[in-house]
Amino acid sequence: MESYLSIGEVAKIRNIDVQSLRYYEKLGILIPAYVNPETGYRYYSLEQVMILDTIILCVDLGIPLKRLKEYVNKSGQLEFEKLLNDGKRLAKEKIAKINSNIDSIDRTLRHINAQKAFQGRVGYYTRYIFERFIITIDCKERPDAKAYEKNLSNLFEIAKKNNLHASFPHGIISAYKNGEYQYSKMFIETASGSSAQIQSLPAGNYICFQEPREAHSNPTEIFPQKLFTKQEVNVIVSSMSPNTYKYDEVVMELQMCA
Repeated sequence: MESYLSIGEVAKIRNIDVQSLRYYEKLGILIPAYVNPETGYRYYSLEQVMILDTIILCVDLGIPLKRLKEYVNKSGQLEFEKLLNDGKRLAKEKIAKINSNIDSIDRTLRHINAQKAFQGRVGYYTRYIFERFIITIDCKERPDAKAYEKNLSNLFEIAKKNNLHASFPHGIISAYKNGEYQYSKMFIETASGSSAQIQSLPAGNYICFQEPREAHSNPTEIFPQKLFTKQEVNVIVSSMSPNTYKYDEVVMELQMCA
């Protein structure tokens, strides 16, 4: 038995627990090379340590262990190159997702930092807002809190299904013509891209006014002169992103191009 390692020795060498080795045996991906018929003790060959390393690699890469059998050929040999190529692909996908999450975090942080100087403003003020990229769905002009959160969840789901990188800033765009309400769309911001679903809100100076989310004021009351003197105009009601967040103290910023 000198050429074999006991289950305890294998576990110690690779710093895993014995139960994990028993689980791998149960899955049929690491069968002991020898089982003592009298004691039931399990032993592994030295080459099986490399197979264990491969299993650990699969765990790290997120390859389901139940799929490991797909990499064992008819002669019982592990197709190591195929496994590594698939592992490399999965690793790249994970890196892309992590980078996407970092990008979304950075865009939300930029949104927070851009608004710091304007939080708590009373009355009208003007500020420059950079170009924003958004995706939208139809909604009511002033949805209640439940409908708003449902729409927000739907937008994030649409972004996920279409591999669009959404971030926290969100709100409602309402269109007016000669002072008459036309329609509303709820939006979330995304990274720029070539998708037909992505729209652009132009950069420029915006006349702004803040109010609590629960107020739901009619934009024609906030911007009466502007809405009634222009042929077509959009009013954007966007969430302010504070340093700290409390659900029942959300402040919305009404924005209209100056």
